[in-house]
Amino acid sequence: MEKRCQTRVHQLLCDRGLYKVSQRFGMEVFRRSSIFHGLDEILAGNSVRGKTCFEIGSWNGLTAVVLSRYFDRVISVDIVDNPLKYEITEYLGIDSIRFFHIKDNADKAKIAGKYKFDFAYVDGDHAADTQSDWEMVRDCGRVLFHEAWRHQRPVWELLQSLPRGEITMNDDGLALWVKAQRDASNQS
Repeated sequence: MEKRCQTRVHQLLCDRGLYKVSQRFGMEVFRRSSIFHGLDEILAGNSVRGKTCFEIGSWNGLTAVVLSRYFDRVISVDIVDNPLKYEITEYLGIDSIRFFHIKDNADKAKIAGKYKFDFAYVDGDHAADTQSDWEMVRDCGRVLFHEAWRHQRPVWELLQSLPRGEITMNDDGLALWVKAQRDASNQS
């Protein structure tokens, strides 16, 4: 536990943008964020880059901040319209993130249908929406799941149903699915 805390403090101190956020908004803004679960590391380590990321679940917008380093645009949806996310992105001068407040899964699907995205980050209602979120975003070919833990049954069972060679997991509950490229010459 001590080593994990040291890693998180070190990560915060070494990340200029996140450090600025902690100085301006306090440490409480990080409480429900998955940025300390190795988000930056799994993206960088797997050479994840792209045009548009579709994020499900934004809370304070910190994951969107990190995702904006890897994508030209981040489209983020959440059922909670937390005003702090707007303040944080404005404070950091990030204008490539668009937050949408949604009422329900129908709203989420409408927003997803309006944008062509080449990556998705799924951190919504894991208990109720894992399967429907997966079905909505899987065609992009690259999906990062949060709470990829055995005790988070819906996420864990979905990941176990996917080909093992298409999944990269870290030790902090993130799992990256990348659809395998099929050799067109072998398909009839």
